[in-house]
Amino acid sequence: MTTTDIINDTVNGIVGLIAPTNPPYSSLFILGVSFVVSLISALFSRRMIDIDKLERLTRETKAYQNMKKQMIRTADSKLKLKYERNADRMRKMQSELTMMNFKPMLFMMLPLMFFFAVFSGYYSWSVEEIAPGIPRLVDGAKVISGNIPAVIPFGLPEAFIFPFGLNGYVEGWGKVYVPNYVWWYFGGSITFGAILRKVFKIQPDI
Repeated sequence: MTTTDIINDTVNGIVGLIAPTNPPYSSLFILGVSFVVSLISALFSRRMIDIDKLERLTRETKAYQNMKKQMIRTADSKLKLKYERNADRMRKMQSELTMMNFKPMLFMMLPLMFFFAVFSGYYSWSVEEIAPGIPRLVDGAKVISGNIPAVIPFGLPEAFIFPFGLNGYVEGWGKVYVPNYVWWYFGGSITFGAILRKVFKIQPDI
């Protein structure tokens, strides 16, 4: 057994003490972790960012973009001159705004990636086989087993499935759709992150 295997087994053992292995508890647990991490990241970002300056830069760059649209639409020479005079200043403001928006994304992504790495090895599932390459079937569906992160209680079109998850049969649930852990985790994180950025005005709605 390699050092990496020992570390992975140790981490999975610790995670197994607190993390449910099957839905709906595993689903809620993962979403709960996503929410807590997103909340901490949003609070930390709120303290690091000058919100008044962020709102001002957002407002001015949006006004400049609207000026450009109007200039193109009307072909107004005076408006074009005003636009060109402010071009350098606006480029600097847009660059500064990009950096300010990048900070909360960085603070959010680091802890998200940490918890993703911790739980990714724990929440894994596979298709049971009765022989190599021959899946076990129940009611015509492949049997899925393991530590399942979530289930959606109906099948999804085949075109949508890959690489997000798999239609199959899960004991206690019947025929369902099982999403990959990565999509369930990051789906919750992205959703909660967007809501919390609005709530804490880290992403001004101007």
